[in-house]
Amino acid sequence: MPHLRTPLLRAPLARTLALAAALVLAGYTAPVRAGDDARDQEIARKALLDGRIRSLSEITEMVKPKLPGKILAVELEVEDGGRLVYEFDVIDARGKLLEVDVDAATGAILSIEDDD
Repeated sequence: MPHLRTPLLRAPLARTLALAAALVLAGYTAPVRAGDDARDQEIARKALLDGRIRSLSEITEMVKPKLPGKILAVELEVEDGGRLVYEFDVIDARGKLLEVDVDAATGAILSIEDDD
């Protein structure tokens, strides 16, 4: 059977989410250092567990009909003010790469920009 890869997640994000899920199931809480990826991952994990953001599958279902093309990849970013944003990389019908920022709490599309 061939190995299937999900195109929605970049490999590093997929590994991070898999690790986070395993740690959540094990009840592990990682130490958090300001200004690094571990801090962002911990913020996102807690926000999802607390219900302050929606899951990627829920957000994708909400925004997919509104997107101007096919989803290539998704990342969850923690902005400076602490807001969590899903960044969708989308390719439109003309082959142009776009970045679509979506509020992780509400599912609202915040911006659509060229991803040059």
